[in-house]
Amino acid sequence: MPDPNAKSSSSASSDQVIEAVSFFEQMLQTMPDDRLSLDVLSQAYEQAGDTAKACGLLARLARVVERDADAEAARLLQPRLARCAGVPEADRALEQLARFLSQAAKPSAEKKARPAASEPAAVPAEEVLRLVQDPANRRAMAMQELDFAWLLHEEGLLSEDQYASVVSDITDLSASTTPHPVSVLHLYHDRQIPQIDRILSFATAKSGAPLLPLASFDPQAAAYGLLPLDYLTIKGVLPFEVMSRDLLVATLNPLNGKLKAELERLTGRRCHFYLVLPAEFDAALEKIRKQMPAHLPSPA
Repeated sequence: MPDPNAKSSSSASSDQVIEAVSFFEQMLQTMPDDRLSLDVLSQAYEQAGDTAKACGLLARLARVVERDADAEAARLLQPRLARCAGVPEADRALEQLARFLSQAAKPSAEKKARPAASEPAAVPAEEVLRLVQDPANRRAMAMQELDFAWLLHEEGLLSEDQYASVVSDITDLSASTTPHPVSVLHLYHDRQIPQIDRILSFATAKSGAPLLPLASFDPQAAAYGLLPLDYLTIKGVLPFEVMSRDLLVATLNPLNGKLKAELERLTGRRCHFYLVLPAEFDAALEKIRKQMPAHLPSPA
C-alpha cells in the first residue's frame, strides 16, 4: 500500500523546485548575468531532462565566469560543460573556457616579480563567539537594526508606537544572553505585525538584495559551518551556499552593510546577501541544529 505521507512529501518537494525555478527565472530577467541563477537553473533543467536548456544556461554561466576572470569557478565548470558535448553553444563555451584557463595558468611578469597575496584566514569559532558576546558589538548590532527601524518609520511602515516598542525590544534582545535574532524583521514576524509584505518590498528595493525562497535550498555545511550557530542566530544571517569561494548569505537585514563587512572579515570570503522570510530562516537554522547538535562550541 503506498505511503500517503511519502506522496505528500514528494509533492511538497516538487512545489519547492517549481518555486525556486520561477524565482531564478525572474532574477535572470532583471540580472541576466547572475551566476547563482544560471547555476541553479541549469541544474534544475538537467534534472527535469531538458538538456538543451540546461546546456545553454551553462554556456551563459561560462561566459560570465570568464568575464569575471574567475579561474577556480572555470575549472569547476569545465566537467559540467563537457557533458554537453554536441550542443554547439556549449562546445564553443568549453573551447573558450579552455583558452581562458590556459592564459590564466601563465603568470605575468608582474606576478613573477611580486609574491601573491595570501588569502585572508577565517577567524576561529571561539573568537567569533567572544565577539558576539561583547557588549560593544551587541550595542553596535542594536544600533544597526534601529537604523533599519527608523527607515521603516520614515516610510510609514512603522507607527510611532510600533517604533518605540521596537526600540525597546531590540535593546532588550541585544542585552540578552539567550541566542535570539536581534532583528526588526524577526520582531515583525514574532508579533504578527501587518504590512510585512510591504516591508519586504521596501527592503529589497532599498538594498537591491532579492527575496530568496530559502525553503527551496538545502544549506551547505561548507557555508554555514564557517561560523558558530549562536553567531548566525543572533546576527540573523545564514551562509547557505559556496560559489567558487564566495558565500551566498540569507539575511534578515540586507541593508546592514557593517554586518556584511564583518562577515567577510570573519570568513575570509566575499559575501552576497539575499533577503529571507523570518519563518524560513528559523526553519533552516532548526534543521541545521538537528543535523549537527554539537556543531561548534556555544557561549558559556
